Amino acid sequence: MTEPIASRPHMPGYGTETSEKGLIPWAEAEQRLIASTNYWVATVSADGAPHLMPVWGVWADDVVQVSLSS
Repeated sequence: MTEPIASRPHMPGYGTETSEKGLIPWAEAEQRLIASTNYWVATVSADGAPHLMPVWGVWADDVVQVSLSS
């Protein structure tokens, strides 16, 4: 896998930091993914209402694989 480039979301007017200060290297981010067993999935309904839920998962082969149930 090619190492991702650290960046911030483009959110004009929200006061989002624009410098590279505080960005972590990919190796550290990957270690956090490997150590985690809980991840958060965010979706939006058709009417725009946000929904956020924790799910169990595993970081394997450079992919987060999660267990979702309805």
